[in-house]
Parts: sequence; structure tokens; C-alpha cells
Amino acid sequence: MKKVALKTQAREHHANWLELFYDLIYVIVITRLTHTIIVGHDGHVLPGDYVAYFALFVPVWWAWTGHTMLENRFGNDDLIDRVMTLVQMFGLILLAVFAADGVGKGAIGFALAYTFVRFMLIAMYVRVYISNAELRPVTGRFIAGFTLGATLWAVSVFFEPKIMFSLWALGLAVDFLTPILSRKLLSRVSVHGSHLPERTGLLFIIVLGESLLVLVNGIENATLGTDILVRLLLAFVLVASVWWVYFDTMEHALMGKLAGAAQAHIYGHLPIYTGLGVLAAFCHRLLRDPAIITQGSAQLLMASLALIFIPLFVIRRVSTP
Repeated sequence: MKKVALKTQAREHHANWLELFYDLIYVIVITRLTHTIIVGHDGHVLPGDYVAYFALFVPVWWAWTGHTMLENRFGNDDLIDRVMTLVQMFGLILLAVFAADGVGKGAIGFALAYTFVRFMLIAMYVRVYISNAELRPVTGRFIAGFTLGATLWAVSVFFEPKIMFSLWALGLAVDFLTPILSRKLLSRVSVHGSHLPERTGLLFIIVLGESLLVLVNGIENATLGTDILVRLLLAFVLVASVWWVYFDTMEHALMGKLAGAAQAHIYGHLPIYTGLGVLAAFCHRLLRDPAIITQGSAQLLMASLALIFIPLFVIRRVSTP
């Protein structure tokens, strides 16, 4: 088998057309997830809806992260890479179908779709393992850890919900710990310092786009009086400010400066992305609630900003010499 080139050794490495196409399915998955905390069920958002949102967002983010990190280190955009990525995307379409009720009637479908996506990623690592003997200590560790995690998800469908969700959490814990416990081995294949912030930034835009969608939907059938326009302006300024601070930080403090801090960058983005979903929920309330700011909407605003900016500050601190 043809040897897979190590992308982290390349001077220039940017997101390719395949990765951008791959991201499109996450637009749909994330929209369906955030719908649960924006509209809820029958127009009512309950505390359990936020729990479901966070619980389902984690595996969705991890699926995206898995492919992104493989492409960061080993992506070749050749025939095999494209076909295996497209097959993975088919699984993500199924994941999107079940995401809206992934902890309810769609739980088994969600688990099976996620398992399929993860095993396709494992197959991509097997390809690197076979073709690159010098990388086998790293890829072998990933294959073993990720296979165990995916297997826990697969067998979870045979159990009642309480045990099923426990196996989901255990599977994710195994997956998360696999790279963390492989830090010494990963020093041989460090991430590409500009590609990773570029990819995480692209997903940031996708999730932030949910807030813009809320702004459009929120005024679509409304009478455009002074009140609604002021609310719209406040929401847009908030969304634009979040975009501004994030990308100023990424551009000036993080691009190409991730040596030894890649895992903080990767895992730190999970709360950032979930915070963007909460921000979209706040924008929806800002446009729809009779009062501009209620106790509930204020709590959403504070939670979203904390989830976004505290991890971003930490990432900046550990990434900047």
C-alpha cells in the first residue's frame, strides 16, 4: 500500500475542498441539535432539553474532531481518502436524522449511526497503520482505544436507556483519554499549527451561524417596528462581537503557536461550541420574550459568554509563549 505522507511536516496545510464538503453535514446536525434548546418541544424549552443538547453535542463534536485530526496529520485527499470520508458522511446523514431526539425514540439510531462513523474513522487509521510502519506506535494506540470506545457504543443498543447512556459516556471517556494518554507518542506526529486553528475556526463559524439563523427566523413574520429592530440590532451586535473577539484571538495569538498545547486547543473548543448554541437560544429569547431581558434570558447570556470566553482565555494562555 502506498505510504501516507505526514501532513504536519508540510510548510503549508490548509483545509481542502473535501474537508469543507465534509463540514456541510455538520451544519445540518448542529441545526437539529440546537433546535432542541431554541424551540424545544411544542414551543417550550425545559431543563432536560439543555441536558440532552449537551449530551448529544459531545459525540457530534468528537466525530468532527476525529476526522479533523486525522486529516491534520495524515490527510492526502487521494481516492481512498475521499471515498472513506464520503462513506463517513453517509453515516453522519443518519446521525442528523436521529439527532433531534437522540436521547428519546431516536437513541438506538443515533448510537448506531455514531458507531458507524467511528468505525469508518478507525478504518482510515488502519490504512495509515498498514502503510506507515514508523507510525504504528501512534496509530496502533489510536486504533485500540477508538475501537474500544466505538464497541461500547455498539453494544449499548442492547440495554435499557440508563445503561445505554452510561455506556455512551464510558465510550466517550475511553476516546478522550486515548490521545491524552498518548501525549509522548504524539510528539512524533505533532499537529499542523495553522491547519488546526483554521479547522476549529470553520466549525466555530458553522455553530455561530445558528444565531444568525435565529435572527432571520425571529423577525420573518414580525412587524418591523422600533422594538423589534432594537432587539435585532442588540442581538446582531452581540453575535458580531463574539465573532470579533474569537477570531482576533485566533489570528494574533494562536495561529502556528500550538506546540505542546494542541490538546488544550482541541478539548477547550467543546465548551466554546456548546456556548455558541446557548447564545443562539438567548438570541431567540431576546427577539421573542415580552421583556428585553428576563431572568431566564440573562442566565442564558451569562452561561453562553462564560462557556465561550473562559476556555478561549485558557487556550490563549497555554498556547502563547
